[in-house]
Amino acid sequence: MHSKKILASIVCGLLVSANSIAAEDIKQGGTLTVPIINTGFVENFNPYTSGGLFEGVLFEPLMVFNNMTGKVEYRLAESAEYSTDLKTITVKLRDNIKWSDGKALTAKDVAFSFTMTKSAPAFDQKAIWTSGNLESVTATDAKTIVFKLNNADSTFIWGLPKYHILPEHVWGKVAAKDLPTFTNPNPVGSGPMTDIKYLKPQQMQLCRNTNYYLENRPYIDCITYRSYNDNSQVQPALMKGEIDWGSNFIADIENTFVAADPKNNHFWYPANDAIHLYVNTKEAPFDNLDVRKALSMALDRDEIVDIAAYGYPTTNFNAGGIAELYTPYISKEVTEKYKAITQFNPEKAEQLLDDAGLKDLNDDGFRQMPNGDKVEFDINVVNGWTDWIQVVQMVTEYYEEIGIKANVKTVDWAVYDKGLKESEYKMSINWSMVATNPIEAYQAYFLTEQVGKSWHAGHGVHSPEIDTLINSFGLTNDVAKQQEILDQLQEFTAANLPFIPLFSNATWYQYRTENLVGWPSKENPYVQPVWYDGGKRNLIINNLHLK
Repeated sequence: MHSKKILASIVCGLLVSANSIAAEDIKQGGTLTVPIINTGFVENFNPYTSGGLFEGVLFEPLMVFNNMTGKVEYRLAESAEYSTDLKTITVKLRDNIKWSDGKALTAKDVAFSFTMTKSAPAFDQKAIWTSGNLESVTATDAKTIVFKLNNADSTFIWGLPKYHILPEHVWGKVAAKDLPTFTNPNPVGSGPMTDIKYLKPQQMQLCRNTNYYLENRPYIDCITYRSYNDNSQVQPALMKGEIDWGSNFIADIENTFVAADPKNNHFWYPANDAIHLYVNTKEAPFDNLDVRKALSMALDRDEIVDIAAYGYPTTNFNAGGIAELYTPYISKEVTEKYKAITQFNPEKAEQLLDDAGLKDLNDDGFRQMPNGDKVEFDINVVNGWTDWIQVVQMVTEYYEEIGIKANVKTVDWAVYDKGLKESEYKMSINWSMVATNPIEAYQAYFLTEQVGKSWHAGHGVHSPEIDTLINSFGLTNDVAKQQEILDQLQEFTAANLPFIPLFSNATWYQYRTENLVGWPSKENPYVQPVWYDGGKRNLIINNLHLK
């Protein structure tokens, strides 16, 4: 027996056009051109191994948790219900949905898609199998999928959109051992754009799915991906009108982009993830809490934001692990209690380092360990991420002022990714989870099971007690009790400082209205405008149309 839906703010139904124009009056056609920062495109249409290129484009999610509105936007699914004991989720699909090849998309495909990730652990995005909590996923009829959990978990449903719904008649023919290397040639999907018109090393085009389940959607005909090496190449392309949607840092955007065509060139930078300097606390001298505090107090965050990031992010003085994106959840008590850690105080930083035994023993201007070893380390940042490189450069300059030798180390994405997951760093600039609820950020930070898997868990601060506290969040759907848990996690984060908070990043989003309209904006904030999130991308693609 299932209760009525206990998920807050669940909204079912199709998206209304962002411009409130009647569907029959919308002009169809046109191509959306977007930049992709990579080294070029290859013929790999496996959504789990292609860097997120096809999420929400070739492959439609079951639902999208819209953190901008607090609503659930149903896509392939038309509803989802928890049982009263929080151990069963029943998902209902829409009527008469099809794959791009015309075959029926049924609950069997959905059950297969989730079960497949059990035999391919690398695809188990939210560890639903490896954590042991998913007992089974079963298609009980053509439209109904039932997820049985071993333990109550009110947060489990948030992970469902991270799994790609794939056609069993294609993927079921692939041996389990071959799934990680399967490139999915001639892809069959369910998303708005499934027809691969062409693929070249520097450009790729996907066009409309004629079997898409939303009538008259998408309004646009195609999406063209263009490859760029870094942010510095995206900026002139935007200015020249070569691309429509930018999702990267652009220096001095008012003068370099908007001023070139004020009528059509726009940007909107709502709050996004918290950006931190992750510290490997397993290695000296970072295993000393006072050293970590000193490294935090040495930074003038306001100046870093104003100079390195052109004032677009918001300075984060909250040591509790979350920032502006999650403002309603931030504990004012924790922020006040630990505010000294995030205040610019180089004198106190030097005192803490002295007390920790890190002193300049040879008068070279830099501190050494008590045994005479140099204190010197690299700060990892991805090559081409120009804004973060500038941030890290300023960080090293502040550290030099307190006698700490730190270096900017630009690395390829593969090195950066591996380093974060396998704790192969001394310090690394990194983001936090953007999710339905900040508990997911803490899951990524601290759950022991995330070590070696998450970009956020390699810092070395973990405990069974914190695992238990985090896992207790899903045992209730009482909002007040959940906030108490979040408050305790903020206290734990601030007290242990596994990463040094810098700022709340801006959602980098530039758009042009010369050809296409229907964009989210400050005036019409129907979704957080993040290209790199497949669900949010899907909602925007379905609202864009010719001017």
